[in-house]
Amino acid sequence: MSCLRLFLFFLVFISPLSPTLKEQSVIVDARAEKLIHDTLKRLCKASGRLSVPKIYFIVDRSINAFATDEAKIYIHTGLIIKFKSVSLLIAVLAHELGHITGGHMHRLSGELNGVNAASIIGTLLGGVGALAGGGMEALVAGSMLGQSAAMGTFAAFSRTHEKEADAAGFRMMQKANLSTEGFIETFELFKKLNAFGDIPYIQTHPTDQDRINAFKHYREKYPDKGSIPKEWEEEFQIIQAIFMANLLKPSEVERAYYRKDSRAAQFAKVIVYSKKGQYKQAFTKLDEMLKNTPNDPYLHEMYGQFLLESGNAKAALGHLQKAVKLAPEALSIRLLLAQALYTSSGDNAQEAIDQLNRITQDDPDNVMAWLLKVGAYRKINELDHADLAQAEAALRTGDFHLAKKRAERAAKSSNSKVKEQAKMLLANIPEIMAARNANEVHQHCF
Repeated sequence: MSCLRLFLFFLVFISPLSPTLKEQSVIVDARAEKLIHDTLKRLCKASGRLSVPKIYFIVDRSINAFATDEAKIYIHTGLIIKFKSVSLLIAVLAHELGHITGGHMHRLSGELNGVNAASIIGTLLGGVGALAGGGMEALVAGSMLGQSAAMGTFAAFSRTHEKEADAAGFRMMQKANLSTEGFIETFELFKKLNAFGDIPYIQTHPTDQDRINAFKHYREKYPDKGSIPKEWEEEFQIIQAIFMANLLKPSEVERAYYRKDSRAAQFAKVIVYSKKGQYKQAFTKLDEMLKNTPNDPYLHEMYGQFLLESGNAKAALGHLQKAVKLAPEALSIRLLLAQALYTSSGDNAQEAIDQLNRITQDDPDNVMAWLLKVGAYRKINELDHADLAQAEAALRTGDFHLAKKRAERAAKSSNSKVKEQAKMLLANIPEIMAARNANEVHQHCF
């Protein structure tokens, strides 16, 4: 699929859809990203790491996660849905961070069949969803993982490296004053699933029982003094409800939260309303929830997303603007605002571009933002900027031919800044292509 066709696909949210999320799609959710970023930030501080890895969620029923040597961690949605508490999620994150801090991907560069992380995010393009309020069509352009991900054939590390990552994760959790009980619970769950052949990594990893025994030994030798923050557990339960409501059948969600009125259950029920097209009931429920927490940015995000989905982009602006004000670092909310600005009126195109510029500045690999920029610049007839934005998007999805073609056209611009950026992009294309061909980036399964 060319970037142009992908961009046209990006615009379909203005029409009624029957939204679905395909297996191996990459999805975004600001609330989940915030919790995991906070968790990783605490773990990174404990391990002496300065930067926090970027997180991606993959629609996949299996319980798994993997890291790349670009300091990116990919989390399967099955992990969020099936884990009973946040302590298990933290253990997985600590393990993946153990691989990153241990430099395991680099150490195995001569042994593994590497897959460039850019190919994960762009080689095979398909659907992407925003989980904020269950509206899959709100962010339609995006990326899908290849069949290697679907089949669970990621290159596995040696058992030695797995043990090193386990030990490193344990140490950093204790230094971060977090309980390590989640490690044992995680591998007890894996042991149960492995009994039914549900997890294919067993031949390349230490056995689950070996890992359980190791963690029990660690905990006996170094007793826990930490705990899991109560607010993290509460947030995890809400996030789990959001993922379940979006990814499972409404009947399954209704059974899971039948006669429950917890905060998590409220989120699940309001999303089910939206999935059924019952927006009146969804807005009524959201109004009730906002009375209790009027400054919850994710509720305003959800409200705005529902309005956008139901064809009322102008009404969505107020809620999305407030959400951005309350959570300025949440780029996925800012992208949703840019979409609402883009669709509500041509007069808002420049404001949409301003929001998108902030996104691409903080996250230059955000393909969706670059693609929306293409349309926004065309709306205000700045075609050289549109060409440059499309070149940036194409570069990040591996379409080097289109990237070069659009960058060459942008390099002819009378705008000196556009011309300079286009020439820089052209100069970088050969190096990026070489890196892709060399398969310099490797990945790992939990």
